[in-house]
Amino acid sequence: MKLDITELLSGKIRVMPFRYEIPTSGGDAGDRGDRSDREGKGDRSDTGDTGGEELPLPPDGVVFTSPVRVAGKISDSGSCLYLVLDADADFEAPCDRCGEAARGTVSCRLERMVAEEGAVGEDGGEDYFIACEGKLDLDREVMEELMLSFPSQILCREDCLGVCPVCGRNKNRGECGCAAKAAEEIDPRWQALARLLREKKEKGKEE
Repeated sequence: MKLDITELLSGKIRVMPFRYEIPTSGGDAGDRGDRSDREGKGDRSDTGDTGGEELPLPPDGVVFTSPVRVAGKISDSGSCLYLVLDADADFEAPCDRCGEAARGTVSCRLERMVAEEGAVGEDGGEDYFIACEGKLDLDREVMEELMLSFPSQILCREDCLGVCPVCGRNKNRGECGCAAKAAEEIDPRWQALARLLREKKEKGKEE
């Protein structure tokens, strides 16, 4: 998505809100121009594509179930242009503990100054979004930040019990009996400790 910020650069307007969607393999974002929601006189967008540029992909096993929703604004403070945006998308992935489908929403925020191409030296380029010919292309930066925002462990629920290491049963669906069977076969010298552990576990459930 390319935002046309020529009116901001010329000083014609001071604030430009914007809202649009980045299509993903999941969820139908439709045409970028049709889905773009222009808010107010200052909101300008270019319906052209990204020129076939490949955007960062989600982690292995993760599938987006919606387009990436982007909303923000660019403000002229008098001394610089400052951009703030929030992005989020729904996703589905196997739970890292039990393997069942886990669903969630990943989100991120980007805040950065905006400058025209050639106005900022190479050393300071990372602190700016660079506008080329009055157009600002945010998709790559948004997707990269969103990919970094995924949790290190994706769970179907916070208290997921995982699977039994013996039979592979999903423990969220009930006990399989492997633990009890293993307790019966335990070395007699460790039975007292095993009993204490079972009592502690049962007490935790009651609380």
